[in-house]
Amino acid sequence: MIKKVLLFVLTLMLTVSAFSQSLEETLSNMLSDNATMYVQPLGDGMGSLMNSGYYHRSRVHKMLGFDVSLKMMALTVDDESKYFDFNLGTGNVVINLNDVTDAYGELGTITIPFSEVYKDANTSVPTVAGDSEEIGVIEANDGHVVGIVEGELISALTPSLGAANAATAVSQLSSDITDAVAVVPDISIPGLGLSTMAMPMPQIALGLPLGLELTVRGLPEVELGDAGKFSMYGGGARINIDQFIPIPLFPVDITAGAFYSQMSIGEVFESSNTSINLQVGKSISLLFFGLGVYADAAYESSSINISYEPDPDMGLGTDPVEFELETDPGMRIGAGLHLTAIPLTYFNFHVAQTPNNMVLTGGFGITFR
Repeated sequence: MIKKVLLFVLTLMLTVSAFSQSLEETLSNMLSDNATMYVQPLGDGMGSLMNSGYYHRSRVHKMLGFDVSLKMMALTVDDESKYFDFNLGTGNVVINLNDVTDAYGELGTITIPFSEVYKDANTSVPTVAGDSEEIGVIEANDGHVVGIVEGELISALTPSLGAANAATAVSQLSSDITDAVAVVPDISIPGLGLSTMAMPMPQIALGLPLGLELTVRGLPEVELGDAGKFSMYGGGARINIDQFIPIPLFPVDITAGAFYSQMSIGEVFESSNTSINLQVGKSISLLFFGLGVYADAAYESSSINISYEPDPDMGLGTDPVEFELETDPGMRIGAGLHLTAIPLTYFNFHVAQTPNNMVLTGGFGITFR
């Protein structure tokens, strides 16, 4: 069993490494507004996953009771989140007119905004949740750009040649103009296949005095080569609330908790997540068999910090870009089932609806008290 768990975690590490490199390469072609829309489903999904699986029943452990668990959280991104409309409002292409012709002296450069370079292009492209085999291409409108360059050349040559001769000279340079415009790149935005996201999470919970329970979770820091280091950790505490209700044999367990988690992939991606939650349910134990059901609600929030260097060939500048992607904070509603069928071993299943995703969580582990 231990070997299988380690192999599973190693597979996750390799997947994260490849994902980080693909994400950084794609983000280098964007500025923050488009990068925000591209990454948004990842931010929503990662926050939903990281805020899941902290507990598997409504009752806290007794003093020095504990569980050692492995949780698996999974979700599917809705179709609407798989595409976004690329914003052409930033960026431009600079064409050196002297590269077209040097026969008429120094003619300078022409700066053409993306809105003209990609005029009438289809700007709907995949997000990170788009199919991994799908590449959204925003095609440069070469014919439109050629017209702009021809008009600029005619204006530049008219003072010395006259309008008619300038137009004739430019018509003779048509092949050179076409070659100069051909270097204007198409914008290619690939999907990364993150329509389904899953995350394993080892964790430990320990019962403390006064109806408290402490939980810690995470994986050791791992070096991912060129992608940098991967780290994931979190934790928090729960407290039994019904102990303060002055009713003997109160029929249900009421527990409140607060948790924080963080995950980072190299210097490109960092996710921070918080959850404040409440569970209400009932557990019964009959010798070696135990069963528990509960409903829960949580207010949670997540943020992702993205930093990268834009591709200089895209005309987006060379200054590093860094921005924080805030997901919509909101309520999570869910319900879960806890089963003990083998001594000191439990299984659980939980389903929850967040503001953006439905999350399924399964888990198993060793439990005591």
